[in-house]
Amino acid sequence: MLKVLSTSMMREADQYTIDNLTTLEDLIMKAGRAVFQSHKFMGKTLIIIGKGNNGGDGLALANILKDEGHDVEILQLFKLSSPTLLALLSTAIEKHIPVFEYSDDFNFIGYDTFVDAIFGIGFKGEISEPVKSVINKINSLETFTISIDINTGLDADTGKTNLAVLSDLTVALGYLKPGHFLNDAKDYIYSLACNNIGIPHEKETYYLYTGDDLKQIFKKRKYNSNKSTYGYVGIFGGSYKYSGSIKLSSLGEAALRVGCGVTRIIAPQSIADSILPYILESTLYPIESDEFGNFVFNEGEIEEAIKGLSALAFGMGISDTLDNIKILEYILNNYNKKLLIDADGINTLAKLDLELINNSYASIVLTPHVKEFSRLINVSVGDILLDPIKYAKEFTLKYKCTLLLKGTTTIVSNRGKIYLISTGSPSLSKGGSGDILSGVIVGIMGYNSSIDSTLAGAFLFGLAGDILNKKYGSYTSIPRDVIEVLKELLKNY
Repeated sequence: MLKVLSTSMMREADQYTIDNLTTLEDLIMKAGRAVFQSHKFMGKTLIIIGKGNNGGDGLALANILKDEGHDVEILQLFKLSSPTLLALLSTAIEKHIPVFEYSDDFNFIGYDTFVDAIFGIGFKGEISEPVKSVINKINSLETFTISIDINTGLDADTGKTNLAVLSDLTVALGYLKPGHFLNDAKDYIYSLACNNIGIPHEKETYYLYTGDDLKQIFKKRKYNSNKSTYGYVGIFGGSYKYSGSIKLSSLGEAALRVGCGVTRIIAPQSIADSILPYILESTLYPIESDEFGNFVFNEGEIEEAIKGLSALAFGMGISDTLDNIKILEYILNNYNKKLLIDADGINTLAKLDLELINNSYASIVLTPHVKEFSRLINVSVGDILLDPIKYAKEFTLKYKCTLLLKGTTTIVSNRGKIYLISTGSPSLSKGGSGDILSGVIVGIMGYNSSIDSTLAGAFLFGLAGDILNKKYGSYTSIPRDVIEVLKELLKNY
């Protein structure tokens, strides 16, 4: 896993480094060198600088480019007051690097590369002039654009913006930031690199899950094993209104594709006949249903349905009924293995006392999207999006569970520890994608811990979405396509 630092964490790490290991001047020069090494500069480069340390990084890069024989110019947006930046600017002038003070008639045409060194991780709020005009000009041209540390206009903690530089490459300095991944970030950053410039950080951090972490989950299997070795997994969902026969069978297939031993589809009797033609490898356990095709709470049936399961996914397409509230309450009070709650299961949980989570013997995973999470914690969607990590962290410090909060980048929290999953693409923005994700996660839960399964499942599901996006584009892919991609992704394990 890679470390991801919030603005406050990064500032603390910077300050420690300056106080104990190096000078600000040396750190800025290392930053400039890191950007220089991250891209093969060709032709004429314009470095656009602000008045903070991000501008200093740009000035350092300008001096390095000049020393290496490149054609470089500097566009200064504000008057400088920092002694460090003034010294770097003085050096640039001594090296005969052209320096321009911004005016409305500045000509941005004729450059091969733009470098955005305007605002760094300290930026908050709205973009104002002259930066607004500069960003619009940069974004209107097809010039290759590099942002230093983070794109000007992106909030480094939340990734939210109303206007930001569109970069072909963003070079993170020291560590990745949440704002490289969350909310709007992926629409502004085409390619992301990270260069550690000698800034240590051993305190609290967030983590980015990577493909190397996936290898710890999908290990080579022993010949001396059988279906019981990899777990019996239950998928408890469906209703007449949301019959989803194919969807439920796809959930079962997704779980099997990621390696569980047996899948059991637990569905209302009302839709059993429609499901049967689609489940070839899974078993079907019908539960009594009412005249509307919804589950009826029958303690004996529920007990039998979930008996012997090493992992259970509950809530996909169950609809909102009093009986489902009773069923979930019974499961929370009586099931003691790994339990994933998704979709209408989350909405049902929101109507119960959440202390049931803490009192349950089950190892619980919740997989809401932001609107479902909003209902669960009674906080507006807008407020959650302003600081999703905060709310995810607070929830798992209060409640004994793993939380997977869906978004452009998935946030997973367990006991307050934060993980980010950056795989995924617009091709997954279809009804039913979340259900397939639940199938993938619960399948891995059959033979792994809840937290490891959640991380691996989310990463793998997103990776399949990335492949679909490249193969078919973002319009034509459907959730079931993920299952086919899983076969290719896991064939070498």
